[in-house]
Amino acid sequence: MPKGLAAALALLALAAVAGCSQSSGARTDLTLNDAQQTTAAHGEDLIARIDPASIERIDNVTSESSGCRGIDVDPEQRVRMWETRRYVWFVEGVSPLGGLDVLDELVTAQVADGWTLAGDRPDGDGRRVQLLAPDQDDNEAGYGVNIVGGGEVGGLTSLNISAESPCFEASERAAQS
Repeated sequence: MPKGLAAALALLALAAVAGCSQSSGARTDLTLNDAQQTTAAHGEDLIARIDPASIERIDNVTSESSGCRGIDVDPEQRVRMWETRRYVWFVEGVSPLGGLDVLDELVTAQVADGWTLAGDRPDGDGRRVQLLAPDQDDNEAGYGVNIVGGGEVGGLTSLNISAESPCFEASERAAQS
């Protein structure tokens, strides 16, 4: 394999492992607590836009910190991110297409509030949409949300809503938790 190609593949692999919403640069102005609170708020704000009468239940899937870089790059896992993920299950009368309508409404409302549509692609039978928070500038990683919908599981339609913080440098004690 040519050296240039190997180097390019290594950089792509590193970017994929990074897991950060928008860039591989770690912010130094963010704490673990700030990342957790803001990420949770972004996810909850999205869910609050959904008509409560259409929701069967909400599953809290994850709310945790993880390393942004691979163990070979950051063995102490001091560059962290926070992710909050919820599954919003709709009542029986909401079809998969109805779930996609809700997804469209969420995207439209977020964009109207200044969020940037960063990605919109097919995901199996549904769609995956990524939005970036309005407080982000071009040179600094910011918060992002992902919405995946359109599939049908056990007769119930759902949206997978996740919010991620940017990567940040955590203190040694926080990185070990």
